[in-house]
Amino acid sequence: MPWKRRATGRSRGLPLLLKNRSIRVTIMGAFVGLLFMTAVPIIGYMHSRSTAALLQLADELMMRCSAAIMEKTTNYLEPAAVMAEMSAHLAEADSLSLTSPARLEAYAIAVLEAHPQLAMFNMADEHGNFLMPKKMPDGSIATKVIRRDVDPPTVTWKYRDLQGNVTKTETATNVSYDPRVRPWYKGAAEAGGMYWTDMYILFTDQVPGITTAYPLSDSRGNTIGVFGLDMELGAISDFLRGLEMGSDGVAFVFNGKGEVVAYPDVSRIVVKKEGKLSPALCRQLGDSRVTECLAGHRKAGSSRFTFASEGVDYIGAVLDFPESLGKDWKIGLVVAQDDFIGTLSDTSRNTLLIALAILLGSVLVAHRLARSISQPIAALEGEARQIQNLRFEGDMDLESPISEIQGLRDALASMKVGLSAFGLYVPAELVKQLVRTGEAARIGGHREELSIFFSDIAGFTPISETLSPEVLMVHLSEYLNQMTRVIGTHDGTVDKFIGDAVMAFWGAPTPQPDHAYLACLAALHCQRQVGELNANWEAEGKEPFPTRIGIHTGDVVVGNVGSSERMNYSVLGDAVNVASRLEGANKVYGTSIIVGQSTVEKAADRLVFRPLDRVAVLGRKQGLMIYELIGETDGDLPPGAMQLCSGFAAGLEAYSRRDWEQAMRHFDSLARTFPEDAPTALFQERCRALLAEPPGDDWDGVNQLKAK
Repeated sequence: MPWKRRATGRSRGLPLLLKNRSIRVTIMGAFVGLLFMTAVPIIGYMHSRSTAALLQLADELMMRCSAAIMEKTTNYLEPAAVMAEMSAHLAEADSLSLTSPARLEAYAIAVLEAHPQLAMFNMADEHGNFLMPKKMPDGSIATKVIRRDVDPPTVTWKYRDLQGNVTKTETATNVSYDPRVRPWYKGAAEAGGMYWTDMYILFTDQVPGITTAYPLSDSRGNTIGVFGLDMELGAISDFLRGLEMGSDGVAFVFNGKGEVVAYPDVSRIVVKKEGKLSPALCRQLGDSRVTECLAGHRKAGSSRFTFASEGVDYIGAVLDFPESLGKDWKIGLVVAQDDFIGTLSDTSRNTLLIALAILLGSVLVAHRLARSISQPIAALEGEARQIQNLRFEGDMDLESPISEIQGLRDALASMKVGLSAFGLYVPAELVKQLVRTGEAARIGGHREELSIFFSDIAGFTPISETLSPEVLMVHLSEYLNQMTRVIGTHDGTVDKFIGDAVMAFWGAPTPQPDHAYLACLAALHCQRQVGELNANWEAEGKEPFPTRIGIHTGDVVVGNVGSSERMNYSVLGDAVNVASRLEGANKVYGTSIIVGQSTVEKAADRLVFRPLDRVAVLGRKQGLMIYELIGETDGDLPPGAMQLCSGFAAGLEAYSRRDWEQAMRHFDSLARTFPEDAPTALFQERCRALLAEPPGDDWDGVNQLKAK
């Protein structure tokens, strides 16, 4: 290494060394006599610390595994709960009903096909009418329908092939099954909300399963039906089998009854007794690690503990699933101690004793040396932290007899001068964020959901042609300075200036949960600031810079792009292209801020948006709902803003469903109240054109934006 020097070997004359010496010579001369005494305890100390670190690693491994299991299980069960509740709400809104069995059956089959873990869709009403599409062993879907609204009651089975075609129908009058007495129906009715049954063996596939149910209520809150969905639990066992738990570890899931919910060997989680299958108890797995783990848990009375099984020492953990799951389930984790500490445990005691003895002999010398070295280094550290935060004020007032410290002081002083100039070219806030987050300055990136911001000056080209280059640069710099300041105030990162355009983003390098809201708020404040700036310019006889802004939220690749010699921290991806196109779309709609749907979904609780149109921007075929950003919900909104938004939304809804006469009435009414509103005038023109020459059946209301 270029800084490495050869030792001079001067070990005598300590007073001479104290006058003018290098820090390396000082450390070597002071500790050469203690080398033998300190070598062994240092190794021992490292050994003991390694033991603690490795045990901590074991604990972290188990925590990561438990978090992964909980996340996998929750994500696996959640769709059933969501679909049960959503189905009940749809039924309450008269979108689904047993009185329309064909529509309900098609809906239920679509739910089963969309969620592989679901085995059966149940719907029963208070009269005992019942509909149940279920997956058959060959992958087809059969439907059972019970009707008690006819005399006599009937039960009908419809069988389908793998293409969904009905191949056979059977109807009988001997109806013995009553869904109203089943646990899933009674449980949901009594709970008045989401209900999970206990684990049981699914009849068709003979594997463990569970049912979630949600009640359907009338306007008085009385239960008039229940939706239920059955699902298999085998995928959780498959996930456990793929977990890395060391050489002899295991993970398992069990419920409050001691029944096994998931285990790496799925063949063991079901037992047959008296010809009937049932969920296996933990003690029936035939795995001593599991039984000893549960015994150790009961004995320790804590979630983390150690135990032994068949002569092997293990680290165990038993953790509860979150209450939000609604089930009394627990995770058991077992890892072998030797996977982490091995032979380190044999020497820990001896190395600790040696370290204590050596510490007493070296403490006096270490104290003197530490004080002579640490004080100037601490001062340099303070200066370095100031530089780290890009604060270059003041001179370094530091004196030290150590030449390396003197050299480091001079180097830091030069660095302050260089970085101060460098800050004029690189955004200081970006550098601070990169330092705080530890982003390395190397080519590469990662996928992240960000909010992208594009702004542009309307009519900049003709404006620039009327100004001299010198005047234009000063004029534009003042404008860009205001835009940059507002973006920075709202925690945004300016990516680049593209002529008169500004590209910025939120959510990186520092994560921002409300990045969509911050981007929209910055856009509003940019327009407000630019409006004040333009008013001042016009009063001075200068050209104003009317500004258009586009914002979109989506997954992008964020990181360092460029070459090994020059790089830029930037974002790439479809969301960037969409944000740029939305900025340009302002020209079409006569607006100043257009926002994509994904941004609106994340910020609509605090901001007011007007739905504008469904468009396909240049470079994309898929339609995208776009909105005009009006203002803050609790801020000063333009007069009539809420009336304009609601009225325009009603007109747009009629327009989208091809009711152009109704849409025209809405837009005509808005035009009388808001005669200067450009989007209203645009849709009046569209409606007239569509009424005069109606489009074909393939018209979907998506406006193809051709301009960039």
